[in-house]
Order: sequence, then C-alpha cells, then structure tokens
Amino acid sequence: MSTTKKILLALLALIVTIVYIVLTFRIRKELGWWAFIDCFALFMTVFTWLMSILIGKMIPHSGMLLAKIALIFGILFIISLIGEYIAYTAIF
Repeated sequence: MSTTKKILLALLALIVTIVYIVLTFRIRKELGWWAFIDCFALFMTVFTWLMSILIGKMIPHSGMLLAKIALIFGILFIISLIGEYIAYTAIF
C-alpha cells in the first residue's frame, strides 16, 4: 500500500474516532471519568499510527517505534472496551 493511501486511511480512522467520541459523549458523561478510557486508547492508537506513517518517511526508526506504540494502545483499547462492557452490565 502506498504512503498516500496509508495517510488517507489513517485520517479516515481519526475522523471515525472523533465521531465515535462525539456520538457517545452524553452516555459516558453520566457514568464518570472511567467511561472515557476506551476513547482515549482508541484516539491514541489512531494518532500514533498516523504519526508513525508521517514520521516514518523521514526517520524510519522512529516510525517503527511509533507503530509499536500504536499496537500497544490498540491492545489497551480492546482490553478497556471489554472492561467497560463488564462495568456497564454490572451498573445497568
């Protein structure tokens, strides 16, 4: 996949993430600060992935490191999503 396509895909994922945060904000606001953990992890996943693509063109080692950080945040997103699901089912 070319770099331009990767950048466009990352920007699209960032826009989808922001829309996800905006659409679920009202539900999360009532539950407390912990309800935003998956939003933070998802945003950081997409943002560090985008930065790894952009910086990776200039400094390949930094791009690879940012890609690893994006993978870690992606795993944390999945874990936080499962944790929030368990918490939501316990509350409601």
